[in-house]
Amino acid sequence: MAGDDTAFATGANGRSQDQRTPLRNKSKTAGNQHIGMAALIGIPWLMFTIVSVLFAFAYHHYYLVCWLVVLAWVMLSVIFMVLDSRQRMGGSWFLFLGMLCLFGVLFGTLTGSYNYWTHMFQYWSYDENRAYSNVLPTEPAEAHADAGKIVFSHTARVDTTRAVGYKSGSVYCVAPILDDTQLDRVEYWAAGIDCCPSRGDFNCDDSWNPKAKSGVVILDTTAGDAAVSSGDTSVGFSLWKSKRDYYVKAVREAEANFALTSAEHPLFVRWVGDPQMIQDDYWRSGVGFLVATVCIYLLISIIVGAVMQMWSKRTAAGQGAQGASADANATGFR
Repeated sequence: MAGDDTAFATGANGRSQDQRTPLRNKSKTAGNQHIGMAALIGIPWLMFTIVSVLFAFAYHHYYLVCWLVVLAWVMLSVIFMVLDSRQRMGGSWFLFLGMLCLFGVLFGTLTGSYNYWTHMFQYWSYDENRAYSNVLPTEPAEAHADAGKIVFSHTARVDTTRAVGYKSGSVYCVAPILDDTQLDRVEYWAAGIDCCPSRGDFNCDDSWNPKAKSGVVILDTTAGDAAVSSGDTSVGFSLWKSKRDYYVKAVREAEANFALTSAEHPLFVRWVGDPQMIQDDYWRSGVGFLVATVCIYLLISIIVGAVMQMWSKRTAAGQGAQGASADANATGFR
């Protein structure tokens, strides 16, 4: 009788352990899926964020470091895809991770480069370029080629009656900066985008303000021009075309229409009352663009990562079913 009770208890314990084993496996599988989904969401987003931050705050002075990080992330993405080809995990999880990381690095480079050349380049350049005060409009522009901010003399004014707008998609506006001693020689031009008609009027920035006597130089965003910036980015490259060429074409039209003579290398400035406010605006715009793109890409990563995880799970289940069928066929053949 005691033997029967022992056998019964042993059988019950065996069945209980057999029942608990699938539950443990199921719980472990669910935990792995959650970790896998977190990795598919978090790792590509982290790469995107790091690249975007580096372009915003480090590229101006340490561009080589930024490109080395981009190259390292690209190589890591390729390694993930190679691991998938070796079938290190069920489904195509490593392939999806590698693809998402590669897209994250690519989009981070594109948005980071755009943010740098559109916002942060101007901020860092104004911070390091020279500031000149009491500049006469008759002074040679090339004498202030390294300027970031210029405060003109009280006699300087924007001649809005001889303004010209050159249309190429947007309207690129220029107006000569003169004083009462000048007739037709122009060294400095006030400039802006979409703030003037084709001829004879100019409403860019603070040109309407009689107290405004300052200009922030419109910096050429074509890398490789050492006069653009004293930073190391002069040997990098820009993905975005410079607006200076359009301003030069507008100047040529103004010369032809109003019998003006422009300097060979004039300076284009935004005519403003407070140059520091313009520099601070570039900083706020750059940081705002960075935060917005990081948040948007996080949302995209959550959606795409969840879809990829479900796809990988389905692929792994299909591979498992095929393997089980193959094993059953092999057993039946034997």
